[in-house]
Amino acid sequence: MAYILNKTNGAIVATVQDATIDQSTDLTFLGRNYAGYGEPQNENFIKLLENFANTTPPTKPLEGEIWYDSSNKRINFYDSKEWKSVSNLVVSETDPFNVSNPPPSGNLWYNSLEDQLFASNGSEYVLIGPPIGADTQAGWRGSYEEDVNTIGISIYNIKAVIGSDVVAVVSNQEYDVYQSSANKYPIYDAGNPPRLHKGINLIGANATTGVSATSDPATNVYSSGTILWGTAAHALYANSATSTAGFVYSENNENVYKPVAFLNTTSDHKATVSMDFGLTYNPYNNYLKTTRFEGLATSALYADLAERYEADAIYETGTVLVIGGEKEVTISTLYADTRVIGPVSKNPAYMMNSEAGTDETHPYIALKGRVPCKVIGTINKGDILVTSAHPGYATASGGNEHVGAIIGKALENHSEGFGIIEILVV
Repeated sequence: MAYILNKTNGAIVATVQDATIDQSTDLTFLGRNYAGYGEPQNENFIKLLENFANTTPPTKPLEGEIWYDSSNKRINFYDSKEWKSVSNLVVSETDPFNVSNPPPSGNLWYNSLEDQLFASNGSEYVLIGPPIGADTQAGWRGSYEEDVNTIGISIYNIKAVIGSDVVAVVSNQEYDVYQSSANKYPIYDAGNPPRLHKGINLIGANATTGVSATSDPATNVYSSGTILWGTAAHALYANSATSTAGFVYSENNENVYKPVAFLNTTSDHKATVSMDFGLTYNPYNNYLKTTRFEGLATSALYADLAERYEADAIYETGTVLVIGGEKEVTISTLYADTRVIGPVSKNPAYMMNSEAGTDETHPYIALKGRVPCKVIGTINKGDILVTSAHPGYATASGGNEHVGAIIGKALENHSEGFGIIEILVV
Protein backbone atom coordinates (compact mmCIF):
# COMPACT_ATOMS: atom_id res chain seq x y z
CA MET A 1 0.00 0.00 0.00
CA ALA A 2 1.49 3.37 -1.03
CA TYR A 3 2.42 6.18 1.36
CA ILE A 4 0.99 9.66 0.73
CA LEU A 5 3.32 12.32 2.24
CA ASN A 6 1.84 15.72 3.13
CA LYS A 7 3.35 19.07 4.07
CA THR A 8 2.36 20.82 7.27
CA ASN A 9 -0.31 22.77 5.42
CA GLY A 10 -1.76 19.55 4.01
CA ALA A 11 -0.36 19.80 0.52
CA ILE A 12 0.79 16.51 -0.98
CA VAL A 13 4.55 16.27 -1.43
CA ALA A 14 4.92 12.75 -2.81
CA THR A 15 3.23 9.35 -3.15
CA VAL A 16 5.69 6.52 -2.41
CA GLN A 17 4.92 3.06 -3.73
CA ASP A 18 5.83 -0.13 -1.89
CA ALA A 19 9.46 -1.28 -2.09
CA THR A 20 10.55 1.92 -3.89
CA ILE A 21 12.29 5.16 -3.04
CA ASP A 22 11.18 8.72 -3.91
CA GLN A 23 13.72 11.50 -4.52
CA SER A 24 11.42 14.32 -5.63
CA THR A 25 12.82 16.42 -2.76
CA ASP A 26 16.26 16.77 -1.21
CA LEU A 27 15.37 13.90 1.18
CA THR A 28 14.96 10.25 0.21
CA PHE A 29 11.52 8.77 1.02
CA LEU A 30 11.30 4.96 1.44
CA GLY A 31 8.33 2.81 0.41
CA ARG A 32 6.97 -0.07 2.48
CA ASN A 33 9.24 -3.18 2.55
CA TYR A 34 12.15 -1.37 0.79
CA ALA A 35 15.28 -3.46 1.28
CA GLY A 36 18.28 -1.68 2.75
CA TYR A 37 16.20 1.17 4.15
CA GLY A 38 18.66 1.90 6.97
CA GLU A 39 21.30 3.77 4.97
CA PRO A 40 19.07 6.33 3.15
CA GLN A 41 16.97 6.84 6.27
CA ASN A 42 20.03 7.68 8.38
CA GLU A 43 21.44 9.89 5.62
CA ASN A 44 18.20 11.89 5.80
CA PHE A 45 18.89 12.49 9.50
CA ILE A 46 22.43 13.70 8.67
CA LYS A 47 21.12 16.11 6.02
CA LEU A 48 18.66 17.57 8.48
CA LEU A 49 21.27 17.72 11.22
CA GLU A 50 23.73 19.67 9.05
CA ASN A 51 21.03 21.71 7.23
CA PHE A 52 22.19 20.37 3.83
CA ALA A 53 25.66 21.88 4.38
CA ASN A 54 27.32 22.38 0.98
CA THR A 55 28.92 25.02 -1.24
CA THR A 56 25.87 24.84 -3.56
CA PRO A 57 22.21 25.02 -2.55
CA PRO A 58 19.88 22.02 -2.60
CA THR A 59 18.33 21.50 -6.01
CA LYS A 60 14.80 20.42 -4.94
CA PRO A 61 13.97 22.69 -2.00
CA LEU A 62 10.63 23.09 -0.26
CA GLU A 63 9.38 26.36 1.18
CA GLY A 64 10.94 26.85 4.61
CA GLU A 65 13.90 24.56 3.92
CA ILE A 66 17.17 25.62 5.55
CA TRP A 67 20.56 25.37 3.83
CA TYR A 68 23.95 26.07 5.38
CA ASP A 69 26.26 27.67 2.80
CA SER A 70 29.57 26.10 3.76
CA SER A 71 31.51 28.42 1.42
CA ASN A 72 30.32 31.67 3.03
CA LYS A 73 29.53 30.14 6.45
CA ARG A 74 25.94 31.40 6.36
CA ILE A 75 22.45 30.05 7.03
CA ASN A 76 19.94 30.44 4.19
CA PHE A 77 16.24 29.67 3.86
CA TYR A 78 14.02 29.02 0.84
CA ASP A 79 10.96 31.30 0.50
CA SER A 80 9.38 29.23 -2.29
CA LYS A 81 11.04 31.42 -4.95
CA GLU A 82 14.69 31.91 -3.99
CA TRP A 83 17.28 31.34 -1.31
CA LYS A 84 17.71 34.20 1.16
CA SER A 85 20.56 34.54 3.63
CA VAL A 86 20.17 35.02 7.36
CA SER A 87 22.80 37.25 8.97
CA ASN A 88 24.71 35.69 11.81
CA LEU A 89 24.62 37.66 15.05
CA VAL A 90 27.55 37.66 17.46
CA VAL A 91 27.01 39.02 20.97
CA SER A 92 30.28 40.14 22.54
CA GLU A 93 31.89 42.97 24.50
CA THR A 94 34.86 43.03 22.08
CA ASP A 95 35.08 43.25 18.31
CA PRO A 96 34.87 39.64 17.02
CA PHE A 97 36.37 40.44 13.63
CA ASN A 98 38.83 37.75 12.58
CA VAL A 99 41.44 38.88 10.04
CA SER A 100 42.35 35.34 9.00
CA ASN A 101 38.69 34.32 8.70
CA PRO A 102 36.69 37.53 8.18
CA PRO A 103 32.91 37.33 8.50
CA PRO A 104 30.92 37.76 5.28
CA SER A 105 29.27 41.10 4.54
CA GLY A 106 25.99 41.46 6.40
CA ASN A 107 26.95 39.57 9.55
CA LEU A 108 25.99 41.40 12.72
CA TRP A 109 27.76 42.04 16.01
CA TYR A 110 25.96 43.31 19.06
CA ASN A 111 28.35 45.10 21.40
CA SER A 112 26.90 44.09 24.75
CA LEU A 113 29.17 46.55 26.58
CA GLU A 114 28.04 49.68 24.72
CA ASP A 115 24.60 48.41 23.58
CA GLN A 116 25.44 49.12 19.93
CA LEU A 117 24.80 47.15 16.74
CA PHE A 118 27.47 46.75 14.03
CA ALA A 119 27.38 45.17 10.55
CA SER A 120 30.29 43.57 8.70
CA ASN A 121 31.28 44.95 5.29
CA GLY A 122 33.76 42.13 4.75
CA SER A 123 36.67 44.23 5.99
CA GLU A 124 35.44 45.48 9.37
CA TYR A 125 32.39 45.96 11.54
CA VAL A 126 30.68 49.30 10.88
CA LEU A 127 28.44 50.98 13.44
CA ILE A 128 24.74 50.95 12.68
CA GLY A 129 23.68 52.61 15.92
CA PRO A 130 22.86 54.06 18.24
CA PRO A 131 25.65 56.70 18.47
CA ILE A 132 27.17 57.29 21.86
CA GLY A 133 29.24 60.00 23.53
CA ALA A 134 30.14 62.98 21.29
CA ASP A 135 28.47 61.26 18.33
CA THR A 136 25.10 62.04 19.86
CA GLN A 137 25.94 65.75 20.14
CA ALA A 138 26.94 66.67 16.59
CA GLY A 139 26.56 65.32 13.11
CA TRP A 140 25.06 65.63 9.63
CA ARG A 141 21.64 64.04 9.48
CA GLY A 142 19.29 63.40 6.62
CA SER A 143 15.91 65.10 6.87
CA TYR A 144 13.19 66.65 4.76
CA GLU A 145 10.58 69.40 4.58
CA GLU A 146 7.53 69.70 2.39
CA ASP A 147 7.23 72.32 -0.32
CA VAL A 148 4.12 74.35 0.36
CA ASN A 149 3.54 74.55 -3.40
CA THR A 150 3.57 70.77 -3.83
CA ILE A 151 1.65 69.55 -0.81
CA GLY A 152 2.45 66.03 0.26
CA ILE A 153 5.79 65.83 -1.56
CA SER A 154 8.78 65.55 0.77
CA ILE A 155 11.99 67.24 -0.36
CA TYR A 156 15.07 65.80 1.29
CA ASN A 157 18.03 67.76 2.61
CA ILE A 158 20.85 67.41 5.14
CA LYS A 159 20.99 69.17 8.50
CA ALA A 160 24.04 69.95 10.63
CA VAL A 161 22.91 69.26 14.18
CA ILE A 162 24.71 70.06 17.43
CA GLY A 163 22.80 68.69 20.38
CA SER A 164 19.22 69.64 19.60
CA ASP A 165 20.16 72.73 17.57
CA VAL A 166 20.18 72.81 13.77
CA VAL A 167 22.96 75.18 12.66
CA ALA A 168 22.85 74.62 8.89
CA VAL A 169 20.68 73.05 6.22
CA VAL A 170 22.11 71.87 2.89
CA SER A 171 19.68 71.53 0.00
CA ASN A 172 20.07 70.70 -3.68
CA GLN A 173 17.12 72.88 -4.66
CA GLU A 174 15.13 75.95 -3.64
CA TYR A 175 11.60 75.70 -2.30
CA ASP A 176 9.12 77.29 0.13
CA VAL A 177 8.61 75.57 3.48
CA TYR A 178 5.85 75.69 6.05
CA GLN A 179 6.10 78.33 8.76
CA SER A 180 6.17 75.58 11.37
CA SER A 181 9.46 74.31 9.93
CA ALA A 182 10.90 77.82 9.82
CA ASN A 183 9.98 78.31 13.50
CA LYS A 184 11.62 75.02 14.45
CA TYR A 185 14.80 75.71 12.45
CA PRO A 186 15.35 79.52 12.21
CA ILE A 187 17.48 79.26 9.06
CA TYR A 188 15.16 80.12 6.19
CA ASP A 189 14.73 83.62 4.80
CA ALA A 190 12.02 85.99 5.93
CA GLY A 191 9.74 85.54 2.96
CA ASN A 192 6.09 84.63 3.18
CA PRO A 193 6.21 81.70 3.09
CA PRO A 194 9.81 81.15 4.30
CA ARG A 195 12.21 79.81 1.67
CA LEU A 196 15.00 77.26 1.76
CA HIS A 197 17.76 78.15 -0.71
CA LYS A 198 19.92 75.84 -2.79
CA GLY A 199 23.31 75.28 -1.15
CA ILE A 200 24.24 75.88 2.49
CA ASN A 201 21.71 77.79 4.60
CA LEU A 202 23.32 79.08 7.83
CA ILE A 203 21.46 79.86 11.02
CA GLY A 204 21.91 83.48 12.09
CA ALA A 205 22.37 84.75 8.54
CA ASN A 206 20.48 87.85 7.52
CA ALA A 207 16.92 86.71 6.85
CA THR A 208 16.60 88.85 3.72
CA THR A 209 20.07 89.00 2.15
CA GLY A 210 21.59 85.77 3.45
CA VAL A 211 24.73 87.66 4.57
CA SER A 212 26.31 86.01 7.60
CA ALA A 213 27.31 89.31 9.24
CA THR A 214 27.17 92.98 8.30
CA SER A 215 29.39 95.82 9.38
CA ASP A 216 29.99 99.52 8.85
CA PRO A 217 33.76 100.23 9.06
CA ALA A 218 33.09 103.97 9.12
CA THR A 219 31.21 103.74 12.43
CA ASN A 220 32.79 100.49 13.64
CA VAL A 221 29.33 99.02 14.19
CA TYR A 222 28.88 95.30 13.63
CA SER A 223 25.82 93.12 13.66
CA SER A 224 25.55 90.17 16.01
CA GLY A 225 25.51 86.54 14.95
CA THR A 226 28.69 86.37 12.87
CA ILE A 227 28.85 83.00 11.15
CA LEU A 228 32.15 83.05 9.27
CA TRP A 229 35.22 84.01 11.25
CA GLY A 230 38.83 84.37 10.05
CA THR A 231 40.60 85.43 6.89
CA ALA A 232 37.61 85.07 4.61
CA ALA A 233 35.51 87.41 6.73
CA HIS A 234 38.03 89.92 8.07
CA ALA A 235 41.01 90.23 5.72
CA LEU A 236 39.00 92.87 3.86
CA TYR A 237 35.81 94.59 4.95
CA ALA A 238 34.25 94.80 1.50
CA ASN A 239 31.52 97.40 1.20
CA SER A 240 30.77 97.46 -2.51
CA ALA A 241 31.85 96.20 -5.90
CA THR A 242 31.61 98.01 -9.24
CA SER A 243 32.33 97.05 -12.82
CA THR A 244 35.12 99.63 -13.04
CA ALA A 245 36.80 99.70 -9.64
CA GLY A 246 36.21 96.19 -8.31
CA PHE A 247 35.81 95.86 -4.56
CA VAL A 248 35.97 98.99 -2.41
CA TYR A 249 37.10 98.33 1.13
CA SER A 250 38.23 100.03 4.32
CA GLU A 251 41.58 99.05 5.78
CA ASN A 252 41.85 98.61 9.58
CA ASN A 253 38.40 100.13 10.06
CA GLU A 254 39.61 103.51 8.87
CA ASN A 255 37.10 105.79 7.26
CA VAL A 256 39.15 105.73 4.05
CA TYR A 257 37.96 103.51 1.23
CA LYS A 258 40.37 101.91 -1.21
CA PRO A 259 39.89 99.97 -4.46
CA VAL A 260 40.93 96.35 -4.99
CA ALA A 261 41.92 95.32 -8.52
CA PHE A 262 40.45 92.11 -9.86
CA LEU A 263 40.84 90.01 -12.98
CA ASN A 264 38.10 88.95 -15.34
CA THR A 265 38.49 86.58 -18.30
CA THR A 266 36.96 87.95 -21.49
CA SER A 267 35.89 86.26 -24.70
CA ASP A 268 39.24 86.96 -26.34
CA HIS A 269 40.98 84.96 -23.62
CA LYS A 270 42.40 88.02 -21.88
CA ALA A 271 42.07 88.65 -18.17
CA THR A 272 41.08 92.29 -17.88
CA VAL A 273 39.93 95.00 -15.49
CA SER A 274 38.89 98.43 -16.71
CA MET A 275 39.72 101.96 -15.52
CA ASP A 276 42.71 103.02 -13.44
CA PHE A 277 42.68 99.98 -11.15
CA GLY A 278 42.89 97.27 -13.79
CA LEU A 279 45.25 94.74 -15.26
CA THR A 280 45.27 93.09 -18.67
CA TYR A 281 46.85 89.64 -19.03
CA ASN A 282 46.99 87.71 -22.29
CA PRO A 283 48.06 84.08 -21.66
CA TYR A 284 48.79 83.52 -25.37
CA ASN A 285 51.69 85.99 -25.50
CA ASN A 286 52.24 86.17 -21.73
CA TYR A 287 51.72 89.95 -21.66
CA LEU A 288 50.66 91.71 -18.48
CA LYS A 289 49.54 95.33 -18.86
CA THR A 290 48.29 98.03 -16.54
CA THR A 291 47.45 101.69 -16.99
CA ARG A 292 50.00 102.78 -14.36
CA PHE A 293 52.99 101.10 -12.76
CA GLU A 294 55.21 102.20 -9.90
CA GLY A 295 58.09 99.96 -8.91
CA LEU A 296 61.46 98.62 -10.01
CA ALA A 297 62.00 96.96 -13.40
CA THR A 298 65.16 94.90 -13.69
CA SER A 299 65.03 94.13 -17.40
CA ALA A 300 63.38 95.15 -20.68
CA LEU A 301 62.40 93.08 -23.71
CA TYR A 302 63.33 95.74 -26.31
CA ALA A 303 66.36 97.98 -26.74
CA ASP A 304 65.56 101.67 -27.08
CA LEU A 305 64.21 104.70 -25.23
CA ALA A 306 61.58 106.57 -27.22
CA GLU A 307 59.13 109.44 -26.88
CA ARG A 308 55.89 110.34 -28.64
CA TYR A 309 55.84 113.45 -30.89
CA GLU A 310 53.04 114.74 -33.09
CA ALA A 311 53.89 114.23 -36.78
CA ASP A 312 52.40 115.84 -39.87
CA ALA A 313 51.83 112.43 -41.48
CA ILE A 314 51.97 108.69 -40.74
CA TYR A 315 55.55 107.41 -41.08
CA GLU A 316 56.95 103.88 -41.32
CA THR A 317 59.35 102.33 -38.82
CA GLY A 318 62.92 103.53 -39.38
CA THR A 319 61.95 106.77 -41.13
CA VAL A 320 64.26 109.62 -40.04
CA LEU A 321 62.35 112.66 -38.76
CA VAL A 322 63.36 116.22 -37.94
CA ILE A 323 61.81 118.95 -35.82
CA GLY A 324 59.62 121.14 -38.03
CA GLY A 325 56.69 121.09 -40.42
CA GLU A 326 53.09 121.85 -39.59
CA LYS A 327 53.27 119.73 -36.41
CA GLU A 328 56.13 118.93 -34.05
CA VAL A 329 58.08 116.69 -36.44
CA THR A 330 58.28 115.98 -40.14
CA ILE A 331 60.33 113.85 -42.57
CA SER A 332 64.01 114.74 -43.15
CA THR A 333 64.95 116.05 -46.62
CA LEU A 334 68.38 117.76 -46.16
CA TYR A 335 71.86 116.37 -45.81
CA ALA A 336 73.24 116.59 -42.23
CA ASP A 337 70.20 118.49 -40.95
CA THR A 338 70.88 119.71 -37.38
CA ARG A 339 67.14 119.64 -36.68
CA VAL A 340 67.23 115.83 -36.71
CA ILE A 341 65.39 114.11 -33.82
CA GLY A 342 65.74 110.43 -34.80
CA PRO A 343 64.14 107.42 -36.57
CA VAL A 344 60.63 106.11 -35.85
CA SER A 345 60.93 103.29 -33.31
CA LYS A 346 59.48 99.82 -33.88
CA ASN A 347 59.27 98.37 -30.31
CA PRO A 348 60.40 100.86 -27.66
CA ALA A 349 61.71 99.39 -24.42
CA TYR A 350 60.73 102.52 -22.51
CA MET A 351 57.95 104.74 -23.85
CA MET A 352 57.88 108.35 -22.69
CA ASN A 353 55.03 110.80 -23.12
CA SER A 354 52.80 107.79 -23.79
CA GLU A 355 49.55 109.69 -23.24
CA ALA A 356 50.38 112.48 -25.72
CA GLY A 357 48.43 110.63 -28.41
CA THR A 358 47.63 107.05 -29.12
CA ASP A 359 47.25 106.91 -32.90
CA GLU A 360 49.87 106.67 -35.69
CA THR A 361 50.10 110.46 -36.00
CA HIS A 362 52.03 110.43 -32.69
CA PRO A 363 54.87 107.98 -33.41
CA TYR A 364 57.48 106.94 -30.90
CA ILE A 365 60.84 108.40 -31.97
CA ALA A 366 63.99 106.69 -30.75
CA LEU A 367 66.18 108.96 -28.62
CA LYS A 368 68.65 106.34 -27.31
CA GLY A 369 69.48 102.71 -27.95
CA ARG A 370 69.29 100.18 -30.78
CA VAL A 371 66.64 100.65 -33.52
CA PRO A 372 66.11 99.89 -37.22
CA CYS A 373 66.77 102.88 -39.49
CA LYS A 374 66.28 103.57 -43.19
CA VAL A 375 69.63 104.17 -44.94
CA ILE A 376 71.03 104.88 -48.42
CA GLY A 377 74.47 104.31 -49.85
CA THR A 378 77.44 102.29 -48.71
CA ILE A 379 77.73 102.08 -44.93
CA ASN A 380 80.24 100.24 -42.75
CA LYS A 381 79.86 99.21 -39.13
CA GLY A 382 80.71 102.10 -36.85
CA ASP A 383 80.05 104.84 -39.43
CA ILE A 384 78.53 108.05 -38.13
CA LEU A 385 75.07 108.53 -39.63
CA VAL A 386 73.38 111.81 -40.59
CA THR A 387 70.28 112.75 -42.58
CA SER A 388 70.43 112.50 -46.35
CA ALA A 389 68.78 114.42 -49.15
CA HIS A 390 66.51 111.44 -49.73
CA PRO A 391 63.39 111.99 -47.57
CA GLY A 392 63.46 109.94 -44.38
CA TYR A 393 66.81 108.20 -45.03
CA ALA A 394 70.11 108.38 -43.19
CA THR A 395 73.53 108.14 -44.81
CA ALA A 396 77.17 107.84 -43.78
CA SER A 397 78.73 111.10 -42.58
CA GLY A 398 81.33 112.87 -44.71
CA GLY A 399 83.17 113.88 -41.54
CA ASN A 400 82.67 117.66 -41.60
CA GLU A 401 79.11 117.92 -40.27
CA HIS A 402 78.03 119.81 -37.15
CA VAL A 403 77.84 117.57 -34.07
CA GLY A 404 74.12 118.34 -33.72
CA ALA A 405 73.41 116.62 -37.03
CA ILE A 406 74.52 113.13 -35.88
CA ILE A 407 71.75 110.48 -35.67
CA GLY A 408 73.87 107.58 -34.41
CA LYS A 409 76.33 104.85 -35.39
CA ALA A 410 75.83 101.95 -37.79
CA LEU A 411 75.74 98.46 -36.25
CA GLU A 412 75.64 96.71 -39.64
CA ASN A 413 77.21 97.01 -43.08
CA HIS A 414 75.10 98.11 -46.02
CA SER A 415 75.85 98.13 -49.75
CA GLU A 416 74.74 100.76 -52.20
CA GLY A 417 71.05 101.53 -52.59
CA PHE A 418 68.19 101.84 -50.13
CA GLY A 419 67.72 99.59 -47.10
CA ILE A 420 67.15 99.26 -43.36
CA ILE A 421 69.90 98.44 -40.85
CA GLU A 422 70.26 98.38 -37.07
CA ILE A 423 71.85 101.53 -35.66
CA LEU A 424 72.80 102.84 -32.22
CA VAL A 425 71.10 106.17 -31.52
CA VAL A 426 73.48 108.38 -29.48
